[in-house]
Amino acid sequence: MYWEKLKEIEEEYERIKERIREIEERLKGLPSGHIEAKKIGNNIYYYLRYWEDGRLKSKYLGKDPSKVQEMLKEAEQLRRELSDLKSRASKYSLLIKKIEKILSS
Repeated sequence: MYWEKLKEIEEEYERIKERIREIEERLKGLPSGHIEAKKIGNNIYYYLRYWEDGRLKSKYLGKDPSKVQEMLKEAEQLRRELSDLKSRASKYSLLIKKIEKILSS
């Protein structure tokens, strides 16, 4: 009975770790930073501002930042999910170690 429950916990832990890997891989393809608007004359131009190698950089986005805005929103949601999953993974890891210690005694 205890070994079965341990197996269930270990399987859930593996699913969490796999989802963490998926999110980390997806985040590599998404931008980070924030969008800034600059008004020049009567036009508004948008830039993606982000940190790279310790320096603040800008990337011109044009007059319509909606595509990048959606990508930034997705990245933020994934980072939140990743944080939650890493916390859960840590708890599962400790739980598995405690159970294995008890069962091996």
